[in-house]
Amino acid sequence: MQEERIIIAGGLTQAEINKLKKKHGALRLITVLENDDETKAIHFWFKKPDMTIMSAVQSLAEKDPIAATQLFFRSCLVHGDKSYADDVDVFMSIQPHLEALIEEKKVIVKNF
Repeated sequence: MQEERIIIAGGLTQAEINKLKKKHGALRLITVLENDDETKAIHFWFKKPDMTIMSAVQSLAEKDPIAATQLFFRSCLVHGDKSYADDVDVFMSIQPHLEALIEEKKVIVKNF
């Protein structure tokens, strides 16, 4: 019996998504539309960065913020074309959404 290739999201089947999630943990899908045309969408699947990635990005950020964001893009991308990190239109469309890969937690600070 052959597995059905029903695309669930971002060009992937549920089995492919499950495999990526098992390997990388929670994922985020960012889709860029070509001229608002969903049939010409470019899909990027990202994982949450680890501390090694964050350290490398932070050390580069002071010297070259764009290169740091490109490193973040390439390091967290688990499915999609990494060469788009050099495509100014696609990269600049994705860049503002990369911070969503890091889940901000509620913090309580108390002074004593």
